[in-house]
Amino acid sequence: MKTTQTLRNLRLRPDDQQELAALRSGKWLLYETVASEQVNIGKRTWSLRSGLTFTPYANPTRCNAHCRFCSEELQRKHQKQLTALQLITDHDRYFSALSAVLADLAGLKNLGLSLSGLEATSDPFWLVRLLQLLQSQQGIPRFNERVLYTNGSGLHRSPDLIFLLQDLAFDRLEISRCHYKERINQRIMYINRNQAVWQNVAYEELIRKVNGRLPVKSSCILTKPGVNDVNEMEKYLDWQLSLGVSQVVFRELSRLDDTYIENSTKQWVEDNRVPIDGLLRTIMPDLNRQRRNWTYLGSTAGYYYYNERYRYKNTLEVNLETSSYRALMDCNETSLVQKLVFHSNGNLCGDWDPNEQVMANYFQEIESGMDVGLLT
Repeated sequence: MKTTQTLRNLRLRPDDQQELAALRSGKWLLYETVASEQVNIGKRTWSLRSGLTFTPYANPTRCNAHCRFCSEELQRKHQKQLTALQLITDHDRYFSALSAVLADLAGLKNLGLSLSGLEATSDPFWLVRLLQLLQSQQGIPRFNERVLYTNGSGLHRSPDLIFLLQDLAFDRLEISRCHYKERINQRIMYINRNQAVWQNVAYEELIRKVNGRLPVKSSCILTKPGVNDVNEMEKYLDWQLSLGVSQVVFRELSRLDDTYIENSTKQWVEDNRVPIDGLLRTIMPDLNRQRRNWTYLGSTAGYYYYNERYRYKNTLEVNLETSSYRALMDCNETSLVQKLVFHSNGNLCGDWDPNEQVMANYFQEIESGMDVGLLT
């Protein structure tokens, strides 16, 4: 087995069928942390996984789509309120606190930026102010990777955002689209009809506009009513090739457990999940037999996900990814912080839940006039 540690995860290349089978059965249990960094926040020292990402959680407005599988509509049993309902209200207070967070993280050597949450482009004024803050040359981390996750709506409505993202040298935009037919995509994503990108003509116009300025990675969630087998995947890939896209990821709906309340979102996820195991076997039954037009590049193990990477028609890089929220929470229960999220309530957390693994509340710290932390 050939292994390579990257900035964020572990790249693996099996030498034989037995090793491939071990990867596919082990999935998200394969990742091992090899390095950590320390930071003082909230009057204590925290150990951070080297290469983790920081997310200023994007919720300036309610989301302008209503994806049936939305992870922000999943509710853990102890949660008092859905994360999707906790919006940013006081922008001045929010950005003052965010500036303090960035200052405390400025000395980290291996840190990525991940803009995600609800829809980061839904409020261009919030996003512009955030990007302007990131343009500062002092008092912020030197992010070694910058990624925006979006449905593309605000980029189509406010195309100047594309140039600002380009100026900030974003590494890629991950733009969500669950089917090549707009009618089927709309049944899954429910993008508001006042957002032009719900229609393919506007979506395709946006992708062509972004291409050449920023790398696009199209993100397709595998679902029973949408893309659900390899033939459908290939139709989706041919469509993306026609738009000039260079990367596509097909994601299995995350594996859940009884941590989550039995609401309509969880039920939809469980009822409509398309496991990638059978798809992987169809594409590559073994290392010496690969489906026509598909070339295996290797596998990737992250702290709660696993994927296999392929080249389609010698042009398009394709990932097939599976993840486990149970694995994510198990990692969060260790002494090592795996993820950094700044929430709208002022909490810097090691968790997507705004009240879990709280490292400090920056609203309280700033208002009390205290220093939040210094790197060691």
